[in-house]
Amino acid sequence: MKMATSVVPGHCAGINSASHVWMLKLGAVTLTLMIFLVDWLSSLDVAIAVLYVAVILISSDLFSYRGMQAVSGLCGLLILGAYLLSHEDTWLAPPFARCLVSLAAITITAILALKCKAARDALVEQVQLLRRSEALLAGAQRLSSTGSLGLKMPDGQVDLSEEARRIFEFEGRLQPTVQQLIARAHPDDTDDLKKLIQQVHAQHDCPQTEFRLLMPDGRCKNVRMLAQRMTDSSGGCEYLGALMDVTAAKNAEEALHQSQSQLAHITRVTVLGEMAASIAHEVNQPLAAVTTNAEAGLRWLDREEPNVAEVHGAVQRIMSEAHRASEVIRRIRALSCKTEPHYSPIDLQDVLQEALLLTRRETRRHKANIELKSQADGLWVQGDRIQLQQVIINLLLNALQALSSIHAKGRRLVIVLDTAPNNQVTLRVQDNGPGIPAEILPRLFEAFFTTKAEGMGMGLSICRSIIEAHGGRIWAESEPGRGASVCFSLAGGTPGSS
Repeated sequence: MKMATSVVPGHCAGINSASHVWMLKLGAVTLTLMIFLVDWLSSLDVAIAVLYVAVILISSDLFSYRGMQAVSGLCGLLILGAYLLSHEDTWLAPPFARCLVSLAAITITAILALKCKAARDALVEQVQLLRRSEALLAGAQRLSSTGSLGLKMPDGQVDLSEEARRIFEFEGRLQPTVQQLIARAHPDDTDDLKKLIQQVHAQHDCPQTEFRLLMPDGRCKNVRMLAQRMTDSSGGCEYLGALMDVTAAKNAEEALHQSQSQLAHITRVTVLGEMAASIAHEVNQPLAAVTTNAEAGLRWLDREEPNVAEVHGAVQRIMSEAHRASEVIRRIRALSCKTEPHYSPIDLQDVLQEALLLTRRETRRHKANIELKSQADGLWVQGDRIQLQQVIINLLLNALQALSSIHAKGRRLVIVLDTAPNNQVTLRVQDNGPGIPAEILPRLFEAFFTTKAEGMGMGLSICRSIIEAHGGRIWAESEPGRGASVCFSLAGGTPGSS
């Protein structure tokens, strides 16, 4: 019973609509016959046939364009037929004049009605196309989570698309006000959004910004807005903007950042594992020196007349070596710590010197001669000290491994630290090894791509991620048989405490 109740009303509506049309058509046919009979049989001295105008006007809502042409032609034939039937024996000027008037009236009416019908059909088609375009636009906005916004200045009238209303989660059909839009923003972003609207109002800027929305249930959304200034027909200023819900992209970006940070930490620990012998040597040297100086100091004290000056010098050397060992351990701990990147002004020369100290053992083991070229003092950049140190260590170890295939006496590593005219600080690590084949060079920084038998293929990929996160770029150059060089450049910064 419920199904019948829900289906029958719609069905009855369709039947009523169809029956209504048929009743109108039947009425038009009846009116046409009545006009014809009166025009034929009546002796009135009036142009009865002019009433066919009503038939033509009624048919404009019932028939197509061709149907109206047929009805107009039929009415003309009926006028001539009624005249011939009623005046078949005699020709009278007044009735014939009335016939011509009637024909002129329905001809003019038919022409105007047909033009109106054509214009109305074109309008209906345009409306259908517009509705289809609106449906497609609404569907595309829904799929891309992008809504449209209109803002008229200076009155602040706001028009939101359906998708924009869904992003802001406004209920009802009434368009919100600027104050309601600002109220939906996250409290930390409200002031920035107000300043942006004020700038738009005062300077006619084309805003491009990102802000957060705080939903009534406590959820937070990230929204990106782009707008362009337009002038309406009255000369007023209006901004047409696009709103995009980038919450999912922001969450994915944050997850990717965390994964890259964890992977970079794992790589640093792996590098420290590979440098275990070098680290042990770096720590053992100052400890051995401490022991030696302590023994020397004791011998000076055991004399019949202790040499206080020599003991004092030995204690100072012990303190110096202890500080040296402590500094080595500090650098190792800093490199192995899992911390978030901390960007601050740092001297890239200091970072390079620390990296050279940590890889000194590997340099000696590979019997490589290092030549350091620096064109200036205090090459400052804005970055994370530990991450940039990781990049330099990785480049140094790769270059040292590339030298293992040539004779020990000819192994040479050139490190160039310089500035470029566009305020860029560039570091180049160049070896005189066998070089990198041309077919491998484009893939050198791809993840999991390696030419080493036991390599993971993540070192240079992580280096690229770190440098690009610092707003710089990294690249490699090579001439097979004459060595290779890996370079990176960063924007120059201002001196400060690292």
